[in-house]
Amino acid sequence: MIRRLLPILLILLLVACQDDEENSLQSSCVVEGWIEDGGFPIVKLTQSMPVYTDRRRTSLNSLDQYVIKWARVTISDGSQTVTLTGKMDGDYFPPYVYTTTSLRGKAGRTYTLTVYRDDEPPIIAQTTIPEKKGTLIDSLTFEPVSTSDTLFQVFAHVTIQPQPVTYYRIYVNPDLNSSQDFLPSLLGVMRSDMISNGRISVNQGRANIRLAENIEDIGKNNSYSPYFTYGDTVMVRLCQIDSTAYEYWRSYEDMLSLSTTPLFPTTVNMPMPIPNIYGFWQGWQSEYRLIALPKKP
Repeated sequence: MIRRLLPILLILLLVACQDDEENSLQSSCVVEGWIEDGGFPIVKLTQSMPVYTDRRRTSLNSLDQYVIKWARVTISDGSQTVTLTGKMDGDYFPPYVYTTTSLRGKAGRTYTLTVYRDDEPPIIAQTTIPEKKGTLIDSLTFEPVSTSDTLFQVFAHVTIQPQPVTYYRIYVNPDLNSSQDFLPSLLGVMRSDMISNGRISVNQGRANIRLAENIEDIGKNNSYSPYFTYGDTVMVRLCQIDSTAYEYWRSYEDMLSLSTTPLFPTTVNMPMPIPNIYGFWQGWQSEYRLIALPKKP
């Protein structure tokens, strides 16, 4: 479950960096929420972790103090307003979400998220689930990596038209683990006019920012590989998103890449699609496909 920290902590640590220590110690609310066509809404609320300039450190065992568990969260589709229930759920990280079974997402509808917390002004965000325009994923295939005897590249084959421009993000759940918190595929944010020959590379979710310098080092010392290996069973989720979500995740990927380069540290904050609040509230049109790689001979 520790690997689920990365999407949250990278954003929180990076955006919290300021020029003076006083600002670095401030904490703010972070919203992570989405609703899929046919799915129930999921909202996670946390406090950003302060970046200390001295030797103080935050223990992983104390991360629970940054989870917001006592907010009132509502979602409206324009005709009804539903209050979400906060509950422990080990399928996600952090293992606490706000959700409901009284409201399912529908393509084309706009959903308003409102978060009430203590005496703070309410947090309000809107999103619209994109309309479904045919099948997103035609098939999944794999090919051996030419420089390795044990690794494979997975591909998603699509018939997405380049125009008008639409936007997508790929997630993976390797080995069909019990978590519903899919990892974003590395470099998995794209526009329809960026897809070449109807084929998209599906990479491993990036669970560790340390990259392998040589192909022989993959899997060692927590190094990262974009590839899959013998016996992997991979669930792929391709999400159609709107332009606002695309710009958000594109900035996130750029920041993630720059954060691994000590000589060129990033100093740009993440976009704030929710005014003055870190995080996102997004509507997704999603499609799922499964692929099982061969067992090792």
